[in-house]
Amino acid sequence: MKKMLGVTLLSFGLALAGCSNDTEKETTTKPTTNNENKVEKEEIVNNENLKITNKNEVFHTFNNEGEKTANYSAIIQNDSKEVVDVSEISVTYLNKDGSVVGSTVDSTAWVSPSVLKPGEKAYVSNETDIKPTDEVDKVEMSITPEPTVERAKEIPVTGEVLDVSGENTFMSLTGQVENTTKKQTNNGTVAVAIYDKDDNLITTAYGQLDTMNPGQKVPFEAQSPYLNFNTVTKPDHYEFFAYSYEYPEGTAGEGGDGEVTE
Repeated sequence: MKKMLGVTLLSFGLALAGCSNDTEKETTTKPTTNNENKVEKEEIVNNENLKITNKNEVFHTFNNEGEKTANYSAIIQNDSKEVVDVSEISVTYLNKDGSVVGSTVDSTAWVSPSVLKPGEKAYVSNETDIKPTDEVDKVEMSITPEPTVERAKEIPVTGEVLDVSGENTFMSLTGQVENTTKKQTNNGTVAVAIYDKDDNLITTAYGQLDTMNPGQKVPFEAQSPYLNFNTVTKPDHYEFFAYSYEYPEGTAGEGGDGEVTE
């Protein structure tokens, strides 16, 4: 679901920084005040049958009270012919010399949905602390897709509001989701992608959902990585989705009945 941002959100007066355009093979990014983002489009391949493509990505770095943070957002797509789990993700931040200055060794890469049918997209978010003297020149992402019988199902969102924090440090989407199925849902997730007026990706946001009984509604909040929005392109529109996950009956695994049927 795609939404335009209202006047209230756009009144924060955000300046220009690096973000990527939506080209699959090559990305041209705009420089921040400190460095030029260099993000490379690449095909992330597990084997010839399982293929995840990085469709769009962007990274930012900023200082806050003596601490320095790097964050990364991406949109990936399952170009396989199978349903795959894409939750196994690593992100590495490199300087101009190719040295590692940050990675998911000390942080987590969030992705929603974590299960993709052929042709479906997912949204990736990561942030990590780096040394104040470090500069990020390039970010590399690696994904290990695995075939799965688990399935992700989109669930409806109502009453959504996207806003910037009082310190202009991150964006959050709040709203409500409803379990319209006849089963209890667990481990649900929310995905948000935020763009500028030229459809360049600015950042992604991620949220988790509480357990929901059939027919139950619960509130949620999906936050972008901690980011100084005084230094990035003004946001213009966004899209968001919420998902629940389940194993079909007759399959082993969490949520299944523990028995595999032929």
